[in-house]
Amino acid sequence: MTRKISSERFTQLDALRAFAVLVVMIHHYRKTDFFLSGFGATLFFVLSGFFVTRTLLKLKNGITAGRLNITGALKTFYVKRWLRLWPLYYLVLALTLLLNVEHARSSILWNVAFLSNLQVLLTGNWNGRFSPLWSLSVLEQFYLVWPALVLLCPRQRMFSLVLCTIAMGPLYRLLCLVSDASPLYWCVVPFASFDQLGCGALLALCMEPDASKISRERIQWFAGAVCVPVFLVLLAGKSLKINPCGSAIYIGLIASFSFVWLVNRIVAGFTGWPKTVFESPLLCHMGRMSYSIFLLHNFTELLVPKYNFLRPVLESNYKAVLLIPLTLLLAHLSWCIVESPILSLRRKYSSAAPGHVAGEAVAASMAG
Repeated sequence: MTRKISSERFTQLDALRAFAVLVVMIHHYRKTDFFLSGFGATLFFVLSGFFVTRTLLKLKNGITAGRLNITGALKTFYVKRWLRLWPLYYLVLALTLLLNVEHARSSILWNVAFLSNLQVLLTGNWNGRFSPLWSLSVLEQFYLVWPALVLLCPRQRMFSLVLCTIAMGPLYRLLCLVSDASPLYWCVVPFASFDQLGCGALLALCMEPDASKISRERIQWFAGAVCVPVFLVLLAGKSLKINPCGSAIYIGLIASFSFVWLVNRIVAGFTGWPKTVFESPLLCHMGRMSYSIFLLHNFTELLVPKYNFLRPVLESNYKAVLLIPLTLLLAHLSWCIVESPILSLRRKYSSAAPGHVAGEAVAASMAG
């Protein structure tokens, strides 16, 4: 787990993001249940926790070395996050408002403030095509507290901080079960995703040079030898509509550790045919565009002409065959016109910022 991430391995992580966003699209485009539903978001949360914590730990090293103070580190972190997230996000919100997309006006203030998940809780209803924004709101709310916690926490307490964060996920879901909370509380409240974000942070912590070798090996063994097989069994059960007792409480944790194993394996670098797959130019480009794809995919259907011969397709599970290519085309245009120029600006800011971390520009998951 201590190997450095090369540009080639970041390429393979781009492909992993592509698989994650494909799962998200298939889930939202299907009329019936999909056995991987929800796990695309889980993987994105793990990747977000990993990349963000990795960035924060490097900024923390800059503070320790005297190149940065905490205020400067927080400013560097938040400006780069804002440059990654806000421009395209607010552009999409503005366009949907201008075109009067259903729910655009009633949810605009909540979406602008990254409180989409709170609106869902208060109204008890999903917000149509804006519903997926709950996960982005959860990430933004997590980012309000996590950077300060990481930067202020003593090094010797970091593992305890991360393990407590992970534990909060299943404990919160247990509380939901005991209190008979509505299904919405099980996913859109930030605490419900803390184990996923925390597992990503744990992987980042394990890759630090001063991390305990014994702890790294134990976590790697637990993730690969225990969680991956259990997760595959749970997935098989889900596809057969067999849900073991209490699985809703712990399946997110098991999935997160399984993804920790997968991300760590990709960081080590696949060889052979997996290398060919994970370095596919199409998949890698999809991974780089994953944020655009995420923001746009639920609105793509509005652009499809309402021809009678297309209606049966759009009302079936096969609409993904039509909408996924169209979404990729829109995302590519967004990438060329909006995201790529902004990322160039972000890299210039990173180069000028004190304590700049090389390679940080590629450390963006679904939410940047």
